[in-house]
Amino acid sequence: MHEQEEKPDLKEKAKNTYKLANQISGGTLEIVKETVESFSETRGSEAAASMAYYALFSLFPLMLALVAAGSFVLDRQQVFQEVVNLVSNAFPISQNLIEENLRQVLKLRGAVGLISLGVALWSASGAFTVLTRNINRAWTEAPPRSFLESRLVALGMVGSLAVLLVISLFLSTALNVLSRFQVPLVDAESLYGKPIWTAMSNLVPWLFIFLLFLALYRWVPNAEVKWSAAFWAALAVALAWELAANAFAWYVGSGLARYRIVYGSLGTVVALMFWIYLSSWIIIFGAHLSAAVARHARKVQAV
Repeated sequence: MHEQEEKPDLKEKAKNTYKLANQISGGTLEIVKETVESFSETRGSEAAASMAYYALFSLFPLMLALVAAGSFVLDRQQVFQEVVNLVSNAFPISQNLIEENLRQVLKLRGAVGLISLGVALWSASGAFTVLTRNINRAWTEAPPRSFLESRLVALGMVGSLAVLLVISLFLSTALNVLSRFQVPLVDAESLYGKPIWTAMSNLVPWLFIFLLFLALYRWVPNAEVKWSAAFWAALAVALAWELAANAFAWYVGSGLARYRIVYGSLGTVVALMFWIYLSSWIIIFGAHLSAAVARHARKVQAV
């Protein structure tokens, strides 16, 4: 009898502790709880697995489309290297596999015309169509898009990537020019090679990733999303992405991963697919986080 009376007391204490911790955190615990529940209800892990499947087939058409689109503006070899660097930052474990296969594809195809570019864009948009659908599911009030609407949004995302690639190329060129001119600091020392230069060089790729996620969570859902909800989700996902990428790259390079022992020559492909699954999981979770932040903000305003 004494034990039965003690259990409700423990539950009540746990509830009170949670309420107090939630108040101290400014509602952060409630947001995280709602995010996890929403992610679980919509089967976010299964959605990430389907993303990994579609992304594996869309990866090389996407790179081919980016190289072809960038070649209309800049030197093809420069664009090729920038695309490899961009994809290697997104998939930090398979640079040799990506570079060798992309080089072979470009060699076999030769120059890519407008029709081939259109076909590559359509193929590349497959993964983005699945991503668009799953980000939209995070918002319960958002009506689903038709097949054509989803494809158009996906093609817009591919186009945005091409624009970001060109901007990144121009910024890289500008930084290289500045380094050659040895721009002086206040004390007449060179800026190049200083910690501030290294910090800027490392910050620019992360900033691009953050802006990409910000645009993703702000405009992809078929609902009105405030900048604040998109901002906090993009910031959290950009940080989580960077930490996961560094941790996974260390794990694969440490010798703890045994992909080749189990899968043989397919080990690199399996590792690549697992990383796509992990990164897709983070991105979809971020969409649910953005929706939870928006719901929490509406609750606060209603009080």
